[in-house]
Amino acid sequence: MSVHDATSRLTYSLATVPATLATDRPAHLYVVVSNPGPRDVLCKEICVFLPTGGLPKHLLPARQKVTVTAEPADQWTVAEIQDGVLLAQPQDETAAFPAEGTKVAVRPANGEPVSPTTHGLLLRITDFRTNTRAGTALLAIQEEVSVDSGDTWEEHHVTLPVAKFPPTEALSADVVGDLVLYEADAQDNPRSTPATLLKPDQKAVLTWTAPPDAVCDVYYGGKPPVRPAHREKWQLLVTGITRDTHFRVRVTLKRSGETITHHLSTAVAVEEPTIDRLTVKSIKPNGPDNVEKTPYLRIEGAVVVDKACHVSGTLYGENGSLTVGDSVVAKKDLTVGTDMNVTGAVASTGDITTDAQFRDAKGTPLRGQLS
Repeated sequence: MSVHDATSRLTYSLATVPATLATDRPAHLYVVVSNPGPRDVLCKEICVFLPTGGLPKHLLPARQKVTVTAEPADQWTVAEIQDGVLLAQPQDETAAFPAEGTKVAVRPANGEPVSPTTHGLLLRITDFRTNTRAGTALLAIQEEVSVDSGDTWEEHHVTLPVAKFPPTEALSADVVGDLVLYEADAQDNPRSTPATLLKPDQKAVLTWTAPPDAVCDVYYGGKPPVRPAHREKWQLLVTGITRDTHFRVRVTLKRSGETITHHLSTAVAVEEPTIDRLTVKSIKPNGPDNVEKTPYLRIEGAVVVDKACHVSGTLYGENGSLTVGDSVVAKKDLTVGTDMNVTGAVASTGDITTDAQFRDAKGTPLRGQLS
């Protein structure tokens, strides 16, 4: 939802995760700030008041800490200065929210030069738990702004309603999702960046969002499903990933006497994948061209074929030499373009025609029929 008070200079949009908050459940709030008007707006600070307590009009229990961050993080500082009171301030003393297509000029009243930031603002209020009473809480926001290049400053107030529903009435479809795979750190915790390419056998952590009373079954790598224990923060350490892998999480919820099932999926690629068994109908090479101007299919290492190997094209040996360690059976003609060197006996049931001269082991020319 978005709110722009008649007197406020900035617009505030609120999003919640889950989209419908349930009582006594983990929650996150996101507040986006921007300038919708035709005039440049300078901002000294934005203060957010979270209603705390145990009544329906309160959002979270008293004395519960929250995690609060700002984006862009290098231009704003934000902290909880007291119970439920969050203060966001630009690191350069003044932030500029310019009107469209204009250039902001800053002339603070104290005359000191200021390098204002020029952007929108995102406030993340995360890792807290709603209180136990259903109702609507009013999130209060106070802005200190200027529209005359810092000569005078104004203070305005905006309120954003946040509804809380009993868990059985909350829309469960909005509390399931965000399936992401991360690389694991040394303590088997997820790193900050999602993983798109892993090394073989590299450990990773699968995370997703679901209510703590959900039943989650994780499928990957052809293994039996894994069912983590009920928890508020869902994650699973995955190991033994040696090939491109698809992950699927089945989330089952009980709501108002009915069973609701959600399916989440994601995938990751693996460098130099290992495939134990592979059944294919055809393989198309994409390597450099050989002497016949057709692409190579390059295989690093030895190849073992348990059954027959059929080659419909020309068969070449390395450096022009083809070595066979066992018998060679030719069902049709055997053509030798140059010398044929035989270290053992030559036997034939038919004629052998050759322009070459046969010699015995001592080098004496052979005369008559070969057998």
